[in-house]
Amino acid sequence: MASPALPGMVESVKSNGVGIAGTGTEAAGALRILLLNYEYPPLGGGAGIASAALAERLAARGAIVDVVTSRPDGAIDSGRRDGLSCVALAPTLTLFRVRSKRRGIHQAGFFGAGSYLISAVPAARRLLRTHRYDVVHIFFSLPTGALIPALPLGKTPVVVSLRGSDVPGYDERNAKLVFAHSMLKPFTRWIWRRASRVVPVCESLGALARETSPRLAYSVIGNGVDLDLFRPDDVGAAKIASKVRCLAVGRLIERKGIADLLRAWALLPRDRYQLEIAGGGPQDAALRSLAKELGVDGDVRFAGPLSREEVALRCRRSDMFVLTPYEEAFGNVFAEAIAAGLPVIGSNIGAIPELVENGANGILVPPGDANAIAGAIRELGDDDARRTSIVARNRARAEAMLSWDTAADRYLALYAELLGRVPAAAAMAVAAR
Repeated sequence: MASPALPGMVESVKSNGVGIAGTGTEAAGALRILLLNYEYPPLGGGAGIASAALAERLAARGAIVDVVTSRPDGAIDSGRRDGLSCVALAPTLTLFRVRSKRRGIHQAGFFGAGSYLISAVPAARRLLRTHRYDVVHIFFSLPTGALIPALPLGKTPVVVSLRGSDVPGYDERNAKLVFAHSMLKPFTRWIWRRASRVVPVCESLGALARETSPRLAYSVIGNGVDLDLFRPDDVGAAKIASKVRCLAVGRLIERKGIADLLRAWALLPRDRYQLEIAGGGPQDAALRSLAKELGVDGDVRFAGPLSREEVALRCRRSDMFVLTPYEEAFGNVFAEAIAAGLPVIGSNIGAIPELVENGANGILVPPGDANAIAGAIRELGDDDARRTSIVARNRARAEAMLSWDTAADRYLALYAELLGRVPAAAAMAVAAR
């Protein structure tokens, strides 16, 4: 159930008469937000899911939210010459999709991201000229933040949410990304300076951003989880199976460390541990080949890309979650596993330690260390009572820390601060909850 809006926030905006009638059934003077993200379900990964969840919660609290995002190839454009499609997802939530040339559902590529920018400029400019927005909220400093110089923003507050790959130094294993950041770093600094507030998804990402811009002021607001979808089958009940069932969810790319999991499985007793890998990506064929080469293909199953509903079902049928990436910002899949009550084996990097307390609700290991991964799997796999005790503990942790309603309230508090409708100290108090 959605929690109420931040007390006085939407109501105070309404009383000030901000906003005009627009695309949906709207309350006069409601807080109006323009959200820009080149990814939105079904396109993209965690950031797309996050922007959709936030937009839905903000609209449920009475805000008017317009989203400009990419259109999946083949989507109907209603015959418009500009390729723009418009869908009202709720009375006060409207989705505008523009043409883009992505590589696929989960891969935009530089050309796909650039084509979104070209298509989004006229759509966003038209909306900004038609409506008086209170806040423009941008997901990803790059590529989406590159829209800023082309938009008639005036004095409208601009919030830029950092997601990971848009921060220089985040993925040093990706040579193309490293080169792009080296060329665009001055532009990234400009975007952050131009923003009214920069919002990294975790503290470690904010610290990394300060390596590029040492004086950067930021506010951390984490992601949430759909707590109704991701839940234990029966809190506190042990799962009974002949094998310890482990689940990994992530794109099949180098930095996710899937190859390290396969090497760890080669060190485990045969027929004792079962691994299911959910996700697709450019390393799919190479990883399947490695599994055969290591002789673990009988204990490892590649499920391919799954819907979130299918991932949630896999979580309820698993005994633990295992993923040891080399880089991770917030890590939606870790939060979802925790909400489902699963013990977690993860890397001791990025925001993962902010979600997983080593020894309490999981085990943290150095990325790339197959021996440590195998040891952690055996430690939890051989202790049924410990795994069972973690189920309720992780669920309670998720309910306390990982609600999308809480994230929406924190963003509303931030908007209120930037609009001068609540003191900064009051907004910070809400953000700290």
